[in-house]
Amino acid sequence: QQCMRAAVVATAELVIMRLGLGHSGMQATAGSAHTLESRVTRSRPLMSTGPRIWSSRSRVYSKSSIKPPSESAPSVTAETPSSKQQGDSNGSNGAPGPQDKGSSNNGSNGDDSDHFKVFGLKISKDDLVTIGLAVAISYGIRWFIAEPRFIPSLSMFPGFDVGDRLIAEKITYRFLRSPSPGDVIIFHPVRGIGQTSLFDDDVFIKRIVALEGDTVEVKGGQLFVNGEAQVEPFINEKPTYVLNKLTVPPGDIFVMGDNRNNSYDSHVWGPLPAENILGRACFKYWPPNQIGPLPNLMHSTSIETSQSQAPQLLSAE
Repeated sequence: QQCMRAAVVATAELVIMRLGLGHSGMQATAGSAHTLESRVTRSRPLMSTGPRIWSSRSRVYSKSSIKPPSESAPSVTAETPSSKQQGDSNGSNGAPGPQDKGSSNNGSNGDDSDHFKVFGLKISKDDLVTIGLAVAISYGIRWFIAEPRFIPSLSMFPGFDVGDRLIAEKITYRFLRSPSPGDVIIFHPVRGIGQTSLFDDDVFIKRIVALEGDTVEVKGGQLFVNGEAQVEPFINEKPTYVLNKLTVPPGDIFVMGDNRNNSYDSHVWGPLPAENILGRACFKYWPPNQIGPLPNLMHSTSIETSQSQAPQLLSAE
């Protein structure tokens, strides 16, 4: 009988715990099984769908009168490393709070204000300043110091072949001296000569043969400047055309190509204004086997002096 009573008491206690009554005030104190049985009796079947009520000598407990532990008293849960890590991950992956939203919005607005869109590309202010300085320095060097050029034709053969590349400096004629006969120059042709381009980039390369006030004449395969024949070891062949004597106007120069019979130069379209000169060719950097400064070849003033200087000119070339 005592075993049966103990089983009934244990069953009742299990039912109470399952229904959420907890241990406070409902767990039997140490005593006889008879006392525990007399204090708790079940008034309704276990499977009843209605409210479950238990009676005791001093108090009646109903399901509606029992509050969950969360409402009756604040529960304190221990924070484990796994729960903390999960909370951190939820905080980082979850939606940001008001402060986080504001900070993220301010950061994105700050990033957008520091960038510009150029041709669909997002460029920062620092990059834009760097690009602007690079372009300004590049064009500054090109306009005031030197610029690279390539040879597009055979008008200066044999000194320059098609595809050769050279550097034309712009310091000499501005600060050191005026153009001289024998200088190889790059220039814009006179109006109406050459091809017109949007950026005015039509540039010729020729050699100066006469300056303002000089008389120029070509006859018998010979160039005459101020009535004196010139010996030019740098030309490809003697000219086969005839140029009647003319005087170079003030402010102009007379230019000709070294390949005299295949050059579109002053003997066709006349003297060149000196203001059209862009620079003096001074250095060849392509092809690699011809890298180096260009020789400074001056025209001879007479046949006798030119014959004595001809070997030196040939060795320099």
